[in-house]
Amino acid sequence: MNADLPPVIPEGSGLAQPPRGVQKKLAPSRLRRFVFAPVKLVWGMALCQSILGSLAVLGWTYRFMQRAVLKRWWMAVGQRHAAESLEDFFAGDPRTREHLHWPNWFLAQNFREAARRDPAAGAGGNSLKALKALFHSFWMNVRVGVQGIFNTWVFTLPGCILWLFAWFAGWNNSFNKGYEQAWIGPATGFVGIVFFIAAMHYVPLAQARQAVTGDWRRFYDFRLVWTLVRRRWPACLGLAMLYSLCSFPVMVLIFMPSFFQQVNPALNDVTTDDVSKIIWTLRAHFFWSALLAFPVFVFVKFVAARIYGSAVLKAVQTGAVAEEALAEGEWHALHRLGLLQVQPSPQRHPLVRAIAWAGTRAGRITFGIATSLVWFTFVSQIFIAQFFNYHTGPTLWLNNPLVQLPWLLHLPAWVRNPWSEIALTGALVFLAWRLKKLALWVKSLRAS
Repeated sequence: MNADLPPVIPEGSGLAQPPRGVQKKLAPSRLRRFVFAPVKLVWGMALCQSILGSLAVLGWTYRFMQRAVLKRWWMAVGQRHAAESLEDFFAGDPRTREHLHWPNWFLAQNFREAARRDPAAGAGGNSLKALKALFHSFWMNVRVGVQGIFNTWVFTLPGCILWLFAWFAGWNNSFNKGYEQAWIGPATGFVGIVFFIAAMHYVPLAQARQAVTGDWRRFYDFRLVWTLVRRRWPACLGLAMLYSLCSFPVMVLIFMPSFFQQVNPALNDVTTDDVSKIIWTLRAHFFWSALLAFPVFVFVKFVAARIYGSAVLKAVQTGAVAEEALAEGEWHALHRLGLLQVQPSPQRHPLVRAIAWAGTRAGRITFGIATSLVWFTFVSQIFIAQFFNYHTGPTLWLNNPLVQLPWLLHLPAWVRNPWSEIALTGALVFLAWRLKKLALWVKSLRAS
């Protein structure tokens, strides 16, 4: 069910858990976290400069979201009872053991264990094991990122394509003076905005569900996700406001290069034979822009995950969501923490229940309209940024760095064609996927 979590080990199977002392040794110290946090930040900034790297950033963020929700559920018990430490909770089950550390960019989680030599494997087997441990996390990040962007684009790309069509229709109409067709651009853009806003009512919590469960199919649990959205309209409104607020500085950073020549007149004297100065200026700008954009991207996903985690916990404990609707990893985590007990609400007079139902329905409508208006402010920033940054082509229309891929390097089309990078990334991902399939097939032949 969950491709990204370790295999299930049934209770009572006789497989002992690691001793408590060993578990604590596996937990990273605060000094180590303090030292490696800037390293992870710099790698995140660098990876945001390419499509393949941004896929890895998305996958890394999804794994971080999974850890954040598990920690949130542990805190629901740990703050009251402190039955076990967070490290003991993570290390006590193979499904959660990798979360002893924050997600890695390249090395396998718990790298020392993953790269430990096995006398029975031989020199070749140990070399292959070490090589796999060096890049296991990167491959996992890219794989999870591909699954995540595919699902997100299923919902958001139709609206983005309509925006792109509306933009070009508007420019063509301006140049050709086709007044009879003047309505096509605005109408198409309006339909695209409606599609995108409708999708964004669903997408943030659906992304969180996919991240927490580790299963891309769970993104399409429409009934459960929409139940959580309807029960947490105020939180979803706050999340939309956070997206809109955080999007503003990111959009400013993206279209800021359009004013570089006004800010630095010396750039006007650069000839076509010395364009490397402009290219390096743009690359440096977008790299340092990631110092803000990368943490902001992770933060909005983190908030969505926390909303999802608290909504699932409340829905299960009130009986609004049945245990059977949970993913395997979710059920086992909540079961271990003793959080699956249903706590029914006290019975109320029918008239009181009717009034409460009417108020809740009215509240849902109110919050739904308010959330739509906030998402409209988010979309407006995309149109404004594209107005200033039109020379980069259609990539900004088709990919928003907070909703979809955190890809920041928007160079002019005459510097680099983005479609060649997109095609190359797709080819590399497909080749790696086929090679893994081939390796699994060869392994199965050897085992038989």
